[in-house]
Amino acid sequence: PNLSMDALQEFLQLWQRVQTWEPTDNILDGLSWSWEANGQFSVRSAYATKFWGREVIP
Repeated sequence: PNLSMDALQEFLQLWQRVQTWEPTDNILDGLSWSWEANGQFSVRSAYATKFWGREVIP
């Protein structure tokens, strides 16, 4: 892909962090949806994220 130098550097920094990760036995993973205060996914918030930051010009 055509990545900018900043994007490539960010990817490489992230890769350094995750390449050494090892799963922990007997501990369940948890998921949290950051677009809701309670951490639960909702279609309403998913729809809102799609348009987050958009500027409407009449």
